[in-house]
Amino acid sequence: MPKKYSIDTIPTPPRHTPIGKFEIERGADCINCGRCAIVCIYEVHKRQEEDLRSMAEPVVYRCKGCFSCIQECPRATLTIRDGTDYSRLGDSYWTPEIINTNWYQAETGKIPVSGAGYRGPFSGEGFDSMWTDMSEIVRPTRDGIHGREYISTVVEIGRKLPAIKFDSHGEIVSHIPPTINVPLPIIFDTLPFGRFENVYGAMAMAASYLDTFMIVDAREGFMGEGQKAKGKRQKARWEESHLIPYITQPTLHSFDVDWINACKMVELEYEEDVLGVVNEVKTLNPGTIISVRVPFGDNVAGTVEELTYAGIEVIHLYADLNGKAVNQTRKKSLLIKDMTQNVHRHLVDLKIRDDVTLIVSGGIAMAEHVAKAIIGGADLTAIDLPLLFALECRYCKNCQEDLACPVELKDVNSEWGAQRMINLIGAWRNQLLEILGAMGLREVRRLRGEVGRAIFLENIEKNTFDKVFAREVSHDANG
Repeated sequence: MPKKYSIDTIPTPPRHTPIGKFEIERGADCINCGRCAIVCIYEVHKRQEEDLRSMAEPVVYRCKGCFSCIQECPRATLTIRDGTDYSRLGDSYWTPEIINTNWYQAETGKIPVSGAGYRGPFSGEGFDSMWTDMSEIVRPTRDGIHGREYISTVVEIGRKLPAIKFDSHGEIVSHIPPTINVPLPIIFDTLPFGRFENVYGAMAMAASYLDTFMIVDAREGFMGEGQKAKGKRQKARWEESHLIPYITQPTLHSFDVDWINACKMVELEYEEDVLGVVNEVKTLNPGTIISVRVPFGDNVAGTVEELTYAGIEVIHLYADLNGKAVNQTRKKSLLIKDMTQNVHRHLVDLKIRDDVTLIVSGGIAMAEHVAKAIIGGADLTAIDLPLLFALECRYCKNCQEDLACPVELKDVNSEWGAQRMINLIGAWRNQLLEILGAMGLREVRRLRGEVGRAIFLENIEKNTFDKVFAREVSHDANG
């Protein structure tokens, strides 16, 4: 049996004090009894290291709002209120809760919990309108995190054969296409901002440790710098084989072709003559797996069909940062959850689904989104912003306006950043194992396209209200 894949997480404190959801104030009449430190399981309250007779200032960003300290304080001297800066984090999609949760996971490597419990809302757009099946949660033997039963998160990248043919001597006569095994359905995508060499270095180290892949825009020069600094590569602890160069047609001829021979996979932008570029890359290295990057938008299913019939092994479907279509003319843009299902079902109907690997990216903000994207039909996901959150990014967008970064991403130590990313992915993988275990599945590959393992809000509403408002619905449908 192969060695069990595991991710060793190491608590890695932040460089800057994170913005907490709550603010806690200790009144002047505190008697330093330490009751708050005893009841708080999140280590918000501690005694001063230099004087154990006195209480230190609360570590407010760790507070989960359970109110245990408030209830147990004999003098009622503690006050808790909403944080003033917390609500300003992120935007309507990348909410303060998402950012704060990713900070916590990058620091601790643990699955996040909330002392106050989840207080809704229980539905919304996109992934929030989808719930995963937990019908097998009563079976503790399915628990893959604690080692009672092995649950595989391995996925294959590349074309899968529907059948293998043998000759009369038992020798394989089928052409076996190249494939890559990735130990978890997550790779690193190009970054929307924060493109500093030290940030790339942290991503490359983390990808190498996790044995996953990192897509690097060949135009940004990071790969070239790594090639020049061969003496530093061992110190940095990353390998070229974990990089996926992203190449556009104009940059192909100026790109160092040695990288194509060193890398197992190359990604190309979908353009009018993309198949010609594919042939050029295959001529340089026939064993290289080609991924074509296609934006979600109008006729994306038709584009994927065309590329699949043309022999493309991998198609990377990407949405914008908020998980919406990039190129779409309809008034209401579809979300990544629905677009992924549409493409997957189209390929299934054509009986060519296993002829291609689908990578999906854009709006993948939490661990549950990975599982939900796979249920929708993706083979694996590519993430971007959560990696920057691991480096304490606040999504203030200052860098996009040439303003100073409040957490100074350009000064991040690459090894510190790599460990934070490893912690984040470790926590995400544990949550994926929890989901698979609760579904009674032993491998993530069985989750692909299993929409029966999920509940969709739109289906519930249709089944419930179409019967109640049958006449109105029928009238609207007929115009």
